[in-house]
Amino acid sequence: MKKECDLLVIGGGPAGSTIAALAARRGASVLVIERASFPRDKVCGEFLSAEGCRVIERLGLLDELVSRGCVWTGACRITDSRGARLDAELPDLGEFGRDGLGVSRELLDPLLLDNARRQGAAVMMRHDAHEPLVEDGRVRGFRVRAVGDVDSGTEVRARVVVAADGRRSILARRLHPGTGDPTKSSDASWFGLKIHLEGDPARLGGRIELHLFDGGYAGLGAVEGRRVNLCLLATVRTIRDCGGSPDRLLRERVMANEAVRQVIGDAPACGRWHTVGPLNWGARRPEACGAFFVGDAAGTIDPFSGEGMSNAMRSAEIAVPHVMTAIDRGEADDECTRAYAEEWLRAFGPVTRRVRRVGRLFERPRLAAPVLRLLTGLGSAWVPRLIASTRTEG
Repeated sequence: MKKECDLLVIGGGPAGSTIAALAARRGASVLVIERASFPRDKVCGEFLSAEGCRVIERLGLLDELVSRGCVWTGACRITDSRGARLDAELPDLGEFGRDGLGVSRELLDPLLLDNARRQGAAVMMRHDAHEPLVEDGRVRGFRVRAVGDVDSGTEVRARVVVAADGRRSILARRLHPGTGDPTKSSDASWFGLKIHLEGDPARLGGRIELHLFDGGYAGLGAVEGRRVNLCLLATVRTIRDCGGSPDRLLRERVMANEAVRQVIGDAPACGRWHTVGPLNWGARRPEACGAFFVGDAAGTIDPFSGEGMSNAMRSAEIAVPHVMTAIDRGEADDECTRAYAEEWLRAFGPVTRRVRRVGRLFERPRLAAPVLRLLTGLGSAWVPRLIASTRTEG
């Protein structure tokens, strides 16, 4: 059995759903392959920066997010366990403003994918794109099968293929396996952990917060439903020292920071822990063999920046004109993919590298703490330089 379309999108998260909606709106026949079922929860900071909110607004979905109780955020706080604290407003991005929005992936992902369907994209949920079809050095499609099936599946051919399947993209692993997240972990490897807590968003005071602890750092942000999203970045060694228990890690390491206790206190969990790792960050390759990469498949920015979801959707917007040109030409030739790669690198390369340098500091809390105290003495004007935006690079 064979299928054909103009655009095959692997992954239905924020990047994949956005490019699917925009391409379908322009008249392309689009098929999205998504392995998961929605709604789904996952490790994520669950914060849309001001620029991300403008992408949502251009998609026509901002009012719905606000009506569903998503939480506006315009400031940040960074602390260490010794009491140093730095408060500041989020960067003013000019035409985009400064306020961001706390929104869970359980709400955002289905909303974006449903919008892609309304624009005319077809969607296959609970399906694996397990084998790329590469001919004459070009990606021409994928073999697709239902999750759990062992047969060869359906052959889907497309004029253009877009990989939007995240930091462990199957296409990235096949075409340039030297990039991406590590496949093995060591004591020094980093893992992400996330849980929702029942909480009073007013305790955050319209802020997103980053709190250093021995062995990592924690992020706190309000999302809809009177919940607080708690994300932890910790080393394997730290997790192992806490018996491999996220609850013990929270109790023994994270809650040692008084600022964390003030926000979440003894708030009960309203979900389960999710984990991901080992992790790696940085710009990767936004194209290969005639395929486009968007979102985390193209590159991942350090999570403390709060720009992951926004960058994913913005990269989809950047890719759309190049994808449509490729569809008109019948394939993604070198000119199309090279033009996209150059635009992607201009938008995300410098800021991703800059944030990576700061991220290395956050990965060493014993070094980050004195730096934080130094910045506290210098004043809050320094904080926006630590928080990423594609627009802050010009």
